[in-house]
Amino acid sequence: MASSSRSIRLCQMTAVASFLVLATTQAQAYFPLVTDDTGTQGKGGHQIEIDYVFEKSSSRLESETGVFIENTHSLSNAFPMAYTYGVSENVDVFFGMSRQTSPINGWQSSELGLKWVFAGDQTQGWSAAIKPVVTLPVSNAMQDNGLGAAKTNVGVTLIGSFLADTHEWHFNVGYASNQQANTPGLESERPDLWSASLAPVLVLHPQWKLAFDMGIQTNAAYNSQYGAFGEVALIYAPMENLQLGLGVTYASDINASDKAHTYGIATGITYQF
Repeated sequence: MASSSRSIRLCQMTAVASFLVLATTQAQAYFPLVTDDTGTQGKGGHQIEIDYVFEKSSSRLESETGVFIENTHSLSNAFPMAYTYGVSENVDVFFGMSRQTSPINGWQSSELGLKWVFAGDQTQGWSAAIKPVVTLPVSNAMQDNGLGAAKTNVGVTLIGSFLADTHEWHFNVGYASNQQANTPGLESERPDLWSASLAPVLVLHPQWKLAFDMGIQTNAAYNSQYGAFGEVALIYAPMENLQLGLGVTYASDINASDKAHTYGIATGITYQF
């Protein structure tokens, strides 16, 4: 039982990084940002994305009576990947998956979804899009190991973007269900998660962008009501159809008794053809 409890606790610790997890497992995000943009691939366009995410989570472990036991730490490594296809000029479909190598080695929940730009011009000025997503279930054992939920979940994100020659603004408001199977290792979590985020981007050069990302989300764990994150990212485009990204993130549960927080580094490559 002791090892099982520790495994569950490590999963709870990584829950504070839910924004980071969403960024790495959801396809079609403006990587390495958590906040997505309204951009699509255009009719017949393809995109492949391969990323790496490292996270260090820390938390205060207490007994059921609130007595301090120890400060706990967990390291996580994951390799998200995504494929996107442009059905039309304003509609993309995508599939995303992620391989986690530590603390538990295995595939995380995969996602299927689409993005529809329903207003504005996504190449300049204001535009708006909606992105529904279906998260596919993992096995009960994988759920207990923190690799995802053993039930199908759904989500939807409303995306707004503003593009100018020298800067960009991106804004997201989202909902995601968080249904889980009743397994021996189940930890009670909130079934409905809401989020909002904002990302101002500076266009330093046609090949370089400096981005700041910030947001708040309903915390899945009941140790606090909300979690928040901040990120600084650099995006480099050596070619028109190739982008390299590097982001440094910090996420924390707001007013949580266990003082859970996570530092993360995300890097990756995106290629369009």
